[in-house]
Amino acid sequence: MLYPQQQQSNCIGWGPSFSDPSPPARLLATRPCCGPGPERRPVLGEAPRFHAQAKGKNVRLDGHSRRATRRNSFCNGVTFTQRPIRLYEQVRLRLVAVRPGWSGALRFGFTAHDPSLMSAQDIPKYACPDLVTRPGYWAKALPENLALRDTVLAYWADRHGRVFYSVNDGEPVLFHCGVAVGGPLWALIDVYGITDEVQLLGTLQSSPATTTPSGSLSGSQDDSDSDMTFSVNQSSSASESSLVTAPSSPLSPPVSPVFSPPEPAGIKNGECTVCFDGEVDTVIYTCGHMCLCHSCGLRLKRQARACCPICRRPIKDVIKIYRP
Repeated sequence: MLYPQQQQSNCIGWGPSFSDPSPPARLLATRPCCGPGPERRPVLGEAPRFHAQAKGKNVRLDGHSRRATRRNSFCNGVTFTQRPIRLYEQVRLRLVAVRPGWSGALRFGFTAHDPSLMSAQDIPKYACPDLVTRPGYWAKALPENLALRDTVLAYWADRHGRVFYSVNDGEPVLFHCGVAVGGPLWALIDVYGITDEVQLLGTLQSSPATTTPSGSLSGSQDDSDSDMTFSVNQSSSASESSLVTAPSSPLSPPVSPVFSPPEPAGIKNGECTVCFDGEVDTVIYTCGHMCLCHSCGLRLKRQARACCPICRRPIKDVIKIYRP
């Protein structure tokens, strides 16, 4: 099978040229694709597994390294795939167990860093914001209203460095931009918050496609740069749209947050940097950063050696802000 990088001489990306120690190719996914979404084909090769060593301290893997379960707390659930993911190859996850009571849900994305070279000290408690403020890591949160038990999440990167996701084979949603595709990319999955257990499924290969403002897909024969104009699925919720249109930049050092001018009542003024779901309504004392919802602020304050997600200064208190 020819991958998009082999078919087009003008493609940017590392493609299938890396040395993959996988066993001989075999068919991983054979069920037909149905419903809206890009054309998908089974991928030949070894199905991705979770990396056995590069994982958070609360992660437990099954014997086949296909299921990752987070034990205790709501964090320290960062995991990676054991092999790089090809461009347009869909990473497919089933949310096996979801537990209400926490704020926030699964975080997912990619990294340009080989998990095999990571030490335990390299893997922090959170993918967001701890990893995404480092160069070479790109991840964001799945909207909490989509993090339901038995949901099947698929996500992939294209040659323009954009990340798309779909839920239960639904329409693809633009999730992130600016991923460096000049080298190998490993999947990054943070079993966070209400998400307790996930299972890696067989992968599928997406065909390059464009999305029109109406949300319908139209194939692009050469996947040219003209498809950089992308309109977010009009059916997306407000929380989804804010995730889609305001990706964070992992290439810049953390700075004091800058928020948009005051918005009309009822419109979010910013998303919590911990749960990526709640509205920012809390000031951290003493640094003064305003980057948390009150629920996450209180939870963070109770932790030993709690520090600001932005500047890492100690948290002495959190103060809820009431807007008119």
